[in-house]
Parts: sequence; C-alpha cells; structure tokens
Amino acid sequence: MTMRALGVWLARSRPPRARLLRAVGISVLAAASSIALLGGSGLLIGKAAEGGGLAALGVLLVIIEIVAFLRAPLRFEERLITHRVALGSMVRWRTWLYDVISVRLPGSLSPLASGELLDRSIEDVDALEDLYVRIALPVFMAVVTGLLGALLIGIVLPLAGVALGVGVLVGLALAALIARRSSASVDDTAYWRGLGSARTVDLFDGLAELTMAGAADDVVKDINDAESRRARLAARSGQVRGVGIAAEGLIGGLTVIAVALLAADAAHRHVISAAEAAAVALATVAAVEPLLGLVLAAVRAPEVASSARRLDELSDAPVAFHEPTSPLPWPEGAPVLMLDDIASPAVVGGPLVLKDVSLAVAPGERVAILGASGSGKSTICTLIMRFLDPTEGSIEVGGLPIGAMHSDEVRRHVALLDQSPTLFGGTLADTLRLGNPATDDEMLRDVLRLCDLEDLLAKGLNQPLAERGTSLSGGQQRRVALARVLLRKPDLLLLDEPTAGLDPVQGRAVLANCLRASKDAGVILLTHDVEEVDQFDRVYWLEDGVLVELSATQRHELAL
Repeated sequence: MTMRALGVWLARSRPPRARLLRAVGISVLAAASSIALLGGSGLLIGKAAEGGGLAALGVLLVIIEIVAFLRAPLRFEERLITHRVALGSMVRWRTWLYDVISVRLPGSLSPLASGELLDRSIEDVDALEDLYVRIALPVFMAVVTGLLGALLIGIVLPLAGVALGVGVLVGLALAALIARRSSASVDDTAYWRGLGSARTVDLFDGLAELTMAGAADDVVKDINDAESRRARLAARSGQVRGVGIAAEGLIGGLTVIAVALLAADAAHRHVISAAEAAAVALATVAAVEPLLGLVLAAVRAPEVASSARRLDELSDAPVAFHEPTSPLPWPEGAPVLMLDDIASPAVVGGPLVLKDVSLAVAPGERVAILGASGSGKSTICTLIMRFLDPTEGSIEVGGLPIGAMHSDEVRRHVALLDQSPTLFGGTLADTLRLGNPATDDEMLRDVLRLCDLEDLLAKGLNQPLAERGTSLSGGQQRRVALARVLLRKPDLLLLDEPTAGLDPVQGRAVLANCLRASKDAGVILLTHDVEEVDQFDRVYWLEDGVLVELSATQRHELAL
C-alpha cells in the first residue's frame, strides 16, 4: 500500500528525464567514490605496512587523492540535483492540487472545507517533498552502495561479497519491517492533528459565541486532548526510530565483523594479501554506511504515503463542474441571463434543492429572490458562478450556454457579494486590487467614494487592514468587499444575504450602496428579509425548489 501510493506520486511528479538520469548517474559515482576511498585507503595502508616504498605506492596514492577530492563535489551535486527534482516536482504537485480542488469547491468538497482540510492539504503537499530527498535517495543509495560493494568485494573474495550482500538484504528487510510498524500509527496521528486543527479554527472563529454558551473550555479541552494523543503517537514513533537505528547499526557492525573475519582468514591462508584484506574490510564499512539512512526513510515513508493517499481522496470526490475543451467567449454588449427549468442539489450527490427554477435577468434589472434558510437561494449563486453544473435544465447568457464558457471567463463578468466576504491582511489598496490588479489609485478612490467609504479614504490607501477585516466594522467590511467587487465592472452582481449580521441601519446602507454602485449591471438579491425588496423590479419566492413570481399584492401581504 505504501509503495503503491508513493509510486503514483513519483509518476505524477514527471521530472525531466535528463535531470533524473543525471541524478542517478551522480549517485552511482558518489557510491563508488565512497567505496573506492575507504577500500583504497585500506589497500594503501596494507601495502605501506608490508614495506613498499613510496615509489611503489605513488600511483595508488594519487588515485586515492583524486577520489577524495571528487567525493565531496559528487555528494554535493547529488544533493543539489535531488533537491532540484524535488522542488520541481513540488510545483507540479501544487498545480495538480489546485486543478483538483478548483473544479470541486464549493460544489463538491464544501462539507470538507474546514480548518482540517486547509491544514491537511498544506501539510500533505509539503510532506511530498521528502519523497525524493528523504525516501527515494536514501533507499537508492543504500541499495546501490551495498550491491556495488558486494560486487567489487566479491571479485576479490567471493564469500565476503556474499556476506556483505546478505547483510545489505537483512538491513533492507529491517527497514521494510520498520516501515510496516510505523504505518500503524500514521493515520491516527494525522486524525488527531487534523481534529486539533479543526477545533482550533472553530475556537478562533466562534470564540465569542462559545464563551457566551460556556462551551469554550470544552473546545480547549478537545484541542488539548487531541494534541496529547498526537504527542503520544509521535513519542512512540520516536521510539521505533531509535530502536531501528540501533538495530540497523548492529546489522551493519555484524556485517563488517563477518567480512573482516573472512578477509583475515583468507589472508591467513594466502588466498589474498593482507593489504587486500584491509581493503575489503574498509570497503565494507563504506558499503553498509547508508543502511542507517534506511531507518529514517522507513519511518518517513508511511507518513508521506498517508499524505499522498489523503490527497488522492480529494481527486476521488466528484467533479462539481466541467470545463469545456473549446470554451466560448462571454457575449459582447449587454447580455441577458436566462435560467430555464433548473434542477440541482446544493452539492454533488446531495438531494435536489432546486427542482423547477426559471428566471430571466436583463441588464440593469433588479431582481430579488425571497426564501427561508436552506431553500436553495445560495445554490442559485453557485450555479451562476459556475461552481456547480445543474442536474437538469440550462443557464444561458446572451443566448450562449454558460457551461460552454470557461469558469474564469464567467467569473470575470459575474460578481458575488455574500454574507461572509473574505478580507485578507495587508493594505486597503492591496485588498481592493484583488478585484482588479490593473486598477490605479484614482480608480480606487472613486470606488471608495461610490461605496460611501470616505472615512477609510481619509486614512489613505496604504492603511493596514487586519486579517479577515477585523479592524473594520461589519458595515465597513461589506462595503470594502462591495468596492472590490465593483472594480471588476461586472455585467451581473449577485447579492447573497449581503446584510446578514448587520444592524438595520448598516444593512440598509450596504444595500443602498450596492444598488447605487452597480449602475447598468443586472442585480440578483437573495434574502429572507422582506423589507429589503422594496427597490426591486421583480420579486420571487423560492420554496420546495420552485421559484414563483410575487404580485404587488403578495409582496404587500408578505411585508405585513
């Protein structure tokens, strides 16, 4: 399971073949240099002990010096290339993750859109960097160095080569056993880490409500409990790592001793010289040295494999909408939006919340849709914004199917202001330019005036905003979000409960700003507040998935 998961992501990384082959070649040369350096040093010492003169040792000494000089650059180049492969793969993996999530949020993955998903995805992608650096490279070096050493030593003393090969295989088997043992606690560790992250986000976002309900201490207790369990599992993993390193060191030591005894016996029987026996023993030390790195790779492999599987689970979620292979452009002029017999769930695979929805919105027209919470109002926004494809029916703009347009193209012309707009930390200008990066300062000032934000304008465009806009009042947050939306000059403005959570005075001000600033754009307001629909051309009622237009009399009765 672990190897299969890692293999999928190795294939998905698609590193340049030339760079990968170069990394393999450099690794083999680095392994050979280590064996040659120690083995040659043993041979040199042995020959010197036998009384050979400096002239007889000159060639061997020069070779050893050359190998010693090349070994460090080879090791450095090996690490450098491996990190380049890993970092290049990270770019492709992050792009893959974006491509996967972009067609699933919010129409498919919205139930997972929590602190746990955010924390998990970031950490899981970062963990994949170890796939090359801390897993593939140590395993490859241990195998190559061990087998190369066994081959070279076997040429001099076959039985010693076999002993070294057996020692390397035992070391590999031990690493596999450690990996299997470590994998048992990996998923549990990820679960408790994710739970702690999710509860921390809950505490941060809902601290006021939790405090008033007297539940904040319970959430803190859950966080502490999750962290305690995660820490115990981490300690257990550390114990496995420590025991594994000791056992791997013991295997390496026993292998060196066995080869040294075989070499000494062969030298005693004059099968090889004493100098060759010294070379065989020291070469064995170089051959078994990478076995210690197998332990860290074995412990890390299940963790990385678990991250890989969790990321793959995201791709298993159903696609919420499909991008066209030959996308159509947004129609020119002032297109009419048309929803025709739409049926759709709120998320892919869920029950239908919209069953028979038809609606036409002309440029500059103001349309309001009333309905209780959960009636499907937000789903209409999700469909128009192309976060979800309808199960039945069609959505057209200017006579062209919206599903035949790329989602980015649609979202350049359709803007959404909902009840919880996200404002990022930074300056006021930076926050506004997310709506249109090409906007100059004068345009920013104009849109701030249009949205009745002269009080913020007086403090300058470079004034800092706190994360989530917490340095602003609720009404200011909505108006800043509206200003950001209007900078895109949308053809259609969707208002999904834009006054929720505001007091009546702030709510009326925000809605008035929306209608005044939207100018010639079509506007769709989705709300449960009857008092907000007075200034709208048409008003609809959404119930049981069906949209019905209200007459003036019905609107008056609802207001009463």
